[in-house]
Amino acid sequence: MSTHATAEELRHVAQAGGLAPSVHNTQPWRFVAGAGRLGLHADASRQLKVLDPDGRQLHLSCGAALFHARVGARALGLNVKVRLLPDPSAPTHLADLVLTRGDPATDDEVRLATAILHRHTHRGPFDDRPLPEALLTMLSNAATAEGAHLHQVVAADELIELEVLLARADAMEEEDGRYRAELATWVHFGSPVEDGIPASAVASVPGSSLRQRDFTLTHPAGVDGSAPHPDRPAVVVLTTEGDEPRAWLRAGQALAAVLLRAADHGVQAQPLGQVTDVLAYRLALRGALGILGTPQLVLRMGFADRSPVTPRRVVDDVLLAVAD
Repeated sequence: MSTHATAEELRHVAQAGGLAPSVHNTQPWRFVAGAGRLGLHADASRQLKVLDPDGRQLHLSCGAALFHARVGARALGLNVKVRLLPDPSAPTHLADLVLTRGDPATDDEVRLATAILHRHTHRGPFDDRPLPEALLTMLSNAATAEGAHLHQVVAADELIELEVLLARADAMEEEDGRYRAELATWVHFGSPVEDGIPASAVASVPGSSLRQRDFTLTHPAGVDGSAPHPDRPAVVVLTTEGDEPRAWLRAGQALAAVLLRAADHGVQAQPLGQVTDVLAYRLALRGALGILGTPQLVLRMGFADRSPVTPRRVVDDVLLAVAD
């Protein structure tokens, strides 16, 4: 028996990668399969040129796909060796994965792979149940293992600072006509498609005084003046020491590790990306919270009913097989 992964196994690994979270569900990745290996490439045609001009969020998204692929591989009993940014002359070539036959997957590895099917981005309210401290510690350790850090925002004054910065960042984006036009291309209210945000996944309730991104640009949940639905999620900030493509890829892997561990325990996450979309606000957030490193994403995390699942591209659209 060959020690390398088969073509069918590579396909399975790419399919797991394709179920990763991504900014606006753009799914900006493609996999290239060779003999016992997968290359991960950024799909620049899916980059959000207005929201993400430097490709930071594209790299985070692809980093999450990379972690999902690693988890999918281990569930098949494959060992994975990853090399980030293997070709300096090809900046869209983000990683190579060499997959060889290894020990059978452990129960924990199978659970993590199963969580890929249960993880979803939550855009509604959370249950009024706090996250156990032991789980928060586990999530923090998962981020650290991938080269990032998870900072929990607990103090009332820090939450207020975050609330103010988030509202300002959100308002600034919504006033930008280019942002509004770009967002509109990724929100679908008609027939189902394989990417973007469907109408069924757009939240209909505010859920928190921490302002969610309004994909409709109409703020339908707040027009009646009602108070936010009471809930008690954790608020965490994912940070990295660096702030360049390699750090962004590590942040994406850490994000996926945190989300899958959380999903395995019935916990879902809601990104508050507006406050980290722009470097100035990321730096302001770092100062307001006294964070070491650079904030990459803010998340609300809690127990919640299952939200509508966003659509996915079929594996044949993201996987290219090449002969060696």
